[in-house]
Amino acid sequence: MTQYKSIYRKWRPQSFDDIVGQNHITQTLKNAIRLNRIAHAYLFSGPRGVGKTTTARIFARALNCENGPTESPCGQCSRCIRINQGQSMDVLEIDGASNRGIDEIRELRSKMGFAPSEGNYKIYIIDEVHMLTNEAFNALLKTLEEPPGQVVFIFATTSPHKVPKTILSRCQSFYFRRISNEETVAKLKRIVDEEKLNIDIPSLKIISESATGSLRDAESILDQVITYSDNKVTPDEVREILGLIPHQVFRELLEAVINQDAESGLALVNKLVKEGIDLGQFVQDTIIYTHNLSLLKVLNKKNPHSSAYFEESEFEKACELSEKVDTRIFLDIIEELKEIEGKIKFHYYPWVLLELFVVKMSYKEKKSGEKEDSFRDNISKSKIVIEKKEERISSKKEKDRQKSVEDEDILNENKSVKKNEIAGLWPKILSRIREEKISLYSFLMVGHNIRIEDGQLCVAFSDECLFHKESLEKKENREKIEKILKEETNENLKLKCIVETNVNEGEFSGLGKNKKEELSVEKLTDKKDSEYIRDAEKVIDKIDNIGKEKIDYQDILNEALNLFGGNIREE
Repeated sequence: MTQYKSIYRKWRPQSFDDIVGQNHITQTLKNAIRLNRIAHAYLFSGPRGVGKTTTARIFARALNCENGPTESPCGQCSRCIRINQGQSMDVLEIDGASNRGIDEIRELRSKMGFAPSEGNYKIYIIDEVHMLTNEAFNALLKTLEEPPGQVVFIFATTSPHKVPKTILSRCQSFYFRRISNEETVAKLKRIVDEEKLNIDIPSLKIISESATGSLRDAESILDQVITYSDNKVTPDEVREILGLIPHQVFRELLEAVINQDAESGLALVNKLVKEGIDLGQFVQDTIIYTHNLSLLKVLNKKNPHSSAYFEESEFEKACELSEKVDTRIFLDIIEELKEIEGKIKFHYYPWVLLELFVVKMSYKEKKSGEKEDSFRDNISKSKIVIEKKEERISSKKEKDRQKSVEDEDILNENKSVKKNEIAGLWPKILSRIREEKISLYSFLMVGHNIRIEDGQLCVAFSDECLFHKESLEKKENREKIEKILKEETNENLKLKCIVETNVNEGEFSGLGKNKKEELSVEKLTDKKDSEYIRDAEKVIDKIDNIGKEKIDYQDILNEALNLFGGNIREE
């Protein structure tokens, strides 16, 4: 009895030309053989089932064929046959997952020094090389740095990022891409024709999409489908075998959501639950279907991507749905489904998430429609209001122009009024300052030629009164005075203290015109100016603590006399 051989084993490529979808790699390897530029280490990486191990075996036959090294190994000589059967002593295949320790690599290194028994090279194919331990990689590193002349390493992995960079830098890296649906369908069609099977193209397309770029998976699915059906294989049978849901179900769910028909959408979810459908997979497939509808909306009917995805019976209905729905709605549905996709695998009642999705999206679309209607009404009302406002604005523009000249005149008059009124307000301002802080009052009383210049209250001091000037210019004292000025004059006047050598009383002074009192403290000690200023500040602080209600010049003189000593002279 002849042993059955699976399709993917029976139809494994036997030459570089038979490899599907990896021309960028096969052409490079063929050129390397032809030009005698064989590297000592190669790294084949990529998804599963795209031809990494198969290419490694073909490359090994090409190097060790009796006619080689050659680009086209014969497959008939004893060396090629033994390599195909895994019996060659010069080609060793190692599973990196089960031989991942340092001991296995040490044993491998001990055999590398021997010359090839029959071929040109000793070839080591290590599959899933990323499974090796760090110690094993370190043991392998020295050999890769200085390899024997007749040794070639071929590493295969689905996770090249897990391979240490020290290993990667010593290999020629080749990335095997996923096989396209068109290439997969073409290969399956050739197999079906050779095997004389009755399978139509739509069924092969479904198989290709389910394989997601893995040709080996597609061939395994084809083998399973053939076993299930004795005669003709139909798309419905393929879906039933693979547990796939017809596109019609996705369309019905989307139509229910878009048409705000929550009842139909919930009934469809309930039907899926009763049939035992994997809801996680259903959500993923719905995302793909919605995505293809959005592409159909953007790229129109003639794009090859949509025609390859949708079945002929479903294509026209999908076009009608995409035409009447805005692209934004498709994007919102995809966002909601992506959020469900991340939660549904951990949810105890996964169908609840789908039911909430149906209700939420139906309500959302309804509310958005209501908001759009109300928005249009508001726009029509706002147009009327804007027109009336424009009429009012145009009528007022002329009045505003006429007022502009009058406003300038008023501003000029206010400036003069401010200048004239400050003389009348000054006694009241001094009274307020005296109540707030008596020391500031005493400093201002020494000032002369108090006037308004450029929005500033200028107070002049003689050269002998620099202490008074500097004390008023302190931040806290300045802010207190400016605050009182604003409250009394309703103007933002800034205090400016200046020194004038020739003091006159042209306008008004701090003491007034009719009465002038001056305080002089005769120093009886030889203190320096800085010490004198500090002592004077102590006098001022002590005066502030005496009280603000009943205080006169005699109090000031008494405090000065107690601190400095000396004589008092009145003039």
